[in-house]
Amino acid sequence: MMGLTVLSFHFLIPMDASMDATIQWILFIYLIVFPIVMLYTLRYALHIFLFVLAFISGFYGFYHYSVENHSISNALYFTFRLYLLDLADVFTQDGSSPIQYPLLLEIARWTAASYTISTIFIAVYRTLEKKILLFFIQLTGKHHVIFGYNEKSHHLIQNLRLNKERVIVVDERFSSETENQLEAMKVLMIQTSLNEENVFRLCSANKAKSISIFFPEDQANLYILLKLEQFFQHQKVQHTLKKILIHIEDARYKVELRSFLETVHYIPVEVKVFNVCEEVAKRFWEKHPLILEQSESAHLLIVGYDILGKAIAEEAEKIAQLNLQDENFTMTILDAFSTYEQQGHVEKIPFDSEEDSLATVIKNHSIQFTQIFICLEEDYLDLMEGIELSEIFPLIPIYMHFTDESIQQTFRIVTTTTAKSLFSTGTIKDVLTTDYLGV
Repeated sequence: MMGLTVLSFHFLIPMDASMDATIQWILFIYLIVFPIVMLYTLRYALHIFLFVLAFISGFYGFYHYSVENHSISNALYFTFRLYLLDLADVFTQDGSSPIQYPLLLEIARWTAASYTISTIFIAVYRTLEKKILLFFIQLTGKHHVIFGYNEKSHHLIQNLRLNKERVIVVDERFSSETENQLEAMKVLMIQTSLNEENVFRLCSANKAKSISIFFPEDQANLYILLKLEQFFQHQKVQHTLKKILIHIEDARYKVELRSFLETVHYIPVEVKVFNVCEEVAKRFWEKHPLILEQSESAHLLIVGYDILGKAIAEEAEKIAQLNLQDENFTMTILDAFSTYEQQGHVEKIPFDSEEDSLATVIKNHSIQFTQIFICLEEDYLDLMEGIELSEIFPLIPIYMHFTDESIQQTFRIVTTTTAKSLFSTGTIKDVLTTDYLGV
């Protein structure tokens, strides 16, 4: 294609002295090499092409074909003036504009002008595009509003866009990388303070299908929910909301929030208080109830007792109470406990994942475990411990949880290439979907 362009230009456009053999070869090589740029940035390829073509032809033309022998710095300065839609008249003795400029300078000034005008147009268009789209959504509604952008909310945003849903994300700050990522997904961003009085009007909260609150800090999430209640209380506007989601990390806040919601009268729809790790545990037991329902006895080992470990234990206990006798169900929990503790069929053993050997603890334990759940803080530790245990105890099913997709891919490779009793409890991506959350 580039070769055809060069040939057409050479035969159809009358040449003059400025298009000497040297510049023709320079331009030919540039046109041949340029497609490599498109491999790295297709989005800005045209801008780069115009900028560099204007620079090459402008600099060569000013340096070689101006009336006076100008220095390199002068030639550079004259070239950059082209991008300001200004051409230095250095091609006549008296400094007046000639009737016809050298062909090379014609190429330079028009490509420079094209670069400048298109850049301004695109910048204006991108700014107006956001405002127009925001105005359209504010007018028609039927969108989803997400407060707080992070790894968790990203998965929900991604799923909403896959389902062709319109999304507005509200946060106090977006990095340039985040902006590019969300723009590529065609997601609208509203960057504003949480204290902004009109934040719910800006995102048309009353016309949205759902509102999801995903800030990392529980206090920020509660603050937004309280402000949302005040918005509906004072505005008394009609709404199309179907559900409000609020993510809470600390269980203490969750209990208090649920008590608070029982007394609230101005939030017009269901408020779902949830935690992604707890939802992963619920989903796991919903999909694997037979682990306990069809077992005569179950002896679970849970390594790590953070939110996910606790949730797996709590959900397992609910199922076990309906299907197993107390003496046939035990749970052993390993974590950084200060002392050993036995409470009914649950025992807690102090364990340091960096110093203690998990395999040794299992071998020395009096009970033969039927399932092992590894819920350590780092995905890599989960995977390494799981692989090691699967080789020592090949008959015991081992379940692990991953948040990092790269580790998840490694897990799939490991379990595909060799027969191992390794399984995944699922990921947060599995529960952050429109179908699962009902939004």
